[in-house]
Amino acid sequence: MRFWRSVCAGLLVTLLAGLVGQKAGTWLPTRVFAAASTSQEAVLYEEDFEDAQAQDWELESGWAIIQDTDANRVLSGKGAYAALYHGDAWGDYTLKLRVKIAQGVIELGYRVRDCLRYTIVFGTGVLSLRKASVCGTSQLLSRYPEVHDPDRWYEIEITGTASNLQVREDGVLRLSYVDADPLLYGTITLATGDDSEAYVDDVVILGQKPPDVALRWIRTGGPLGGMGYDIRMRPDNPDIMYVTDAWSGVHVSTDGGLTWRASNEGITTRAGPSGDAIPVFSLTIDPHNPEVIWCGTQGCRGIFKSTDGGETWVRKDNGVVGYQGISVRGFTVDPQDSHTVYAAIEVSSFAWTPNGEQRLGRDFDMTEGAVYKTTDGGEHWVAVWQGDNLARYIWIDPRDHDVLYVSTGIFDREAANSDYTRHYAGGVGVLKSIDGGRTWEVLDQKNGLGNLFIGSLFMNPENPDILLAGVGNDEYGEGSGVYLTTNGGESWQCTLDASSDVGGISSVEFASANPNIAYAGGLRAFYRSVDGGRTWTRQTQGSFWGPPGVVAGQPIDFQVDPRDPDRIFVNNYGGGNFLSLDGGRTWSVASQGYTGALLLGICVDSRDPERVFAIGRSGPFRSDDGGTTWEGLAYEPAAFKEYYDISLSPEESNTVLDSSELHGTLHRSTDEGYHWETVFQHPSLLSEEYGRHGFKTIVFASSSPSVVYGGMCVQATTLEAGEPPPSFGIYKSIDDGLTWREANDAHTADQNVNVLAVAPGNASMVYAGTVDGGVFKTIDGGAAWQALNQGLRVLDVRALAIDPVNEEVLYAGAENGGVYKSTNGGTSWQSSSSGMDPQAEVRAIVIDPSNPKVLYAADLRTGVFRSQDGAKTWVKITTGLRTRAVSALAISSDGKVLYAATEGEGVFRLDLP
Repeated sequence: MRFWRSVCAGLLVTLLAGLVGQKAGTWLPTRVFAAASTSQEAVLYEEDFEDAQAQDWELESGWAIIQDTDANRVLSGKGAYAALYHGDAWGDYTLKLRVKIAQGVIELGYRVRDCLRYTIVFGTGVLSLRKASVCGTSQLLSRYPEVHDPDRWYEIEITGTASNLQVREDGVLRLSYVDADPLLYGTITLATGDDSEAYVDDVVILGQKPPDVALRWIRTGGPLGGMGYDIRMRPDNPDIMYVTDAWSGVHVSTDGGLTWRASNEGITTRAGPSGDAIPVFSLTIDPHNPEVIWCGTQGCRGIFKSTDGGETWVRKDNGVVGYQGISVRGFTVDPQDSHTVYAAIEVSSFAWTPNGEQRLGRDFDMTEGAVYKTTDGGEHWVAVWQGDNLARYIWIDPRDHDVLYVSTGIFDREAANSDYTRHYAGGVGVLKSIDGGRTWEVLDQKNGLGNLFIGSLFMNPENPDILLAGVGNDEYGEGSGVYLTTNGGESWQCTLDASSDVGGISSVEFASANPNIAYAGGLRAFYRSVDGGRTWTRQTQGSFWGPPGVVAGQPIDFQVDPRDPDRIFVNNYGGGNFLSLDGGRTWSVASQGYTGALLLGICVDSRDPERVFAIGRSGPFRSDDGGTTWEGLAYEPAAFKEYYDISLSPEESNTVLDSSELHGTLHRSTDEGYHWETVFQHPSLLSEEYGRHGFKTIVFASSSPSVVYGGMCVQATTLEAGEPPPSFGIYKSIDDGLTWREANDAHTADQNVNVLAVAPGNASMVYAGTVDGGVFKTIDGGAAWQALNQGLRVLDVRALAIDPVNEEVLYAGAENGGVYKSTNGGTSWQSSSSGMDPQAEVRAIVIDPSNPKVLYAADLRTGVFRSQDGAKTWVKITTGLRTRAVSALAISSDGKVLYAATEGEGVFRLDLP
């Protein structure tokens, strides 16, 4: 067996290799259909590849659509690569396909979930059924001695009905197995071996369709957030603009940035917990033909090319080595030849370390990098440089296209040659080639660069020997700032010292209309130069740059309007696009319709279903029109990123509480979020030895709104890394959130609390769902707690809801455990997940206040489910829910509007009958 690791947009997934040593990829399941009899089968999916497309498939570089000898288009696989299906996933279903094996074997993955799967191995001398029920193991279940003729098509049919698995070949039953511990749902994959070659055609999925539910989600397009990266204007029409985001892909504006729409057709790389995130990093417009656009993805290798102005995309990354852990940071098109393009690459540590393990520095991944070159418009790529830090910007001298400059490093990655134990920053610096990339000179300290993390580089549009460099790193700040060269990099001068700023300077740019005007920006400040970058004036005041109420974050890319040097757009790492009309002194949000926001909390005004608050990585926001527009609420002392929860008083809707994810602080506003005061900070978190904790949940007691409870938890990423360290349990306020005291006993004092639920009619009865302790209950307002876990098979409880009519009835949602129900106040629990994945990552449960038999549950992988019978059965409602990684739900007091907060595309709204 051989195993390999993948990271897609920060998500680490272990994938199973094939039984003959081949590489076999998987994808996290997305849409999951309940187990159902296949006696009334309908076509759930089909693909014959005749349109030269592989809808919903992601093809590694060994797979391609080709034309066979009969002039049919088929899917061809060669070598140790996989084809990954990331559309629907199913419970009971039949997979039919035609297979031809030229040599070696092909593995057909069935009910694939992470590295768990059934695998049907089809080869010239084998037909077998295997099972991986634990990552890293594979068990032979059944085998049929069969000789298959090379170059002949066979019809394969795989059927799963609960625990019964059957495999037919040309209509004849060959394998049958009843699994006592079955894998009950999943998606499909195709994988070939190292020396294998196989062909696939006419893929059909048959099964029972889920019941139709006449409910459709509406994407609100906000609030702003995500992981922004590049922003570009078309050279022939600057009102047509493109912006990229590592969660929501490519967005296009045709009105100069006023409004945006997503444009990702053909971009097949996916990421995120639900497999819906479109992790586009870089984008570049061909200066010779602006209809030709290049974009590249983060974490999972993907280079895509559009020839119709970004409306559709085609994959073009043949020759780029590696798949998982490969990020494309930038492109540059040769100024003399559209067919010659360079790509700047980041290689994550687990993709370059010998044992395939992630290597962290002081705080970030330690990356290597590469530069690739194509001379045939992307049909083939060849590496022309590889080194100890990621590559970001590439510039070509327009006078001599053999002269290239490459910046390396960025503020939130460490270099492969860094050594934080010795406080050795490492890095590479700026690369220069005078022979088209065949050889390279390193420009570093000897040339005057005081820091070798060059996150931004820009060439003067009138004099290519003049370049600006934005320099800095979060962990190695010494020598950060803006550097200027006037002699092609031979010597550099620091013209703006930013050593004391977090991350230094992350973006620089000359104004093409007037190169004497230049801009530079970092996390806390924005600068302007009127003498070509020799001196700088700080344009912004206060702790951060950006619009009021928004913590704009690290500016990652600039676009100065070629018609007006004072008009500048900025895309930033915290998501969102911002516009200044006065050279950076004042800013407005220019993100209508574009969001990649990662949200963790949402609440709706009990008196106005159109008034909703949302919070997450990009801060707190409010909408007064049902999500159509959003307003930032990040004002001092709550002006920072990374939040856990937000809660609204049920009695006084102007009173809002929110919580930091990192600092253990609670903030309170009495005017809808325009002014805040810090009402609590856990004393242990005044020093860094306790790490990063926050109030993950804040709940007002509806029967006594002056009573509020908060539960503390370690930082979310710490939870994902493994067993969490202890946190600080539960706190309580009895004066509307003004003052707080501990509400723990020995059972809860060190618990990591995910969620709290207060009984509707009793402010002293509270349930707490914890990370590894299950459910706790108090009936005296927090003086004493007892664990109530009988029947809970999973103790990581992420969601709780109490029936508003019968307080003995409550529901719990578990991480990888689905939904549980108690009818006796938590004394005992029964699994209640029929219709959804029994291992769903349930992050929220809400009850319809107008009918307590109607519930909604959010699974982080597959979306939102609805039950109309008190959780006996569930039906998925995901029509229109383009991103199904739902982290939180909020329902209006009249039961007519449901809001879903997602990880990667902001808020969706569902109007209920």
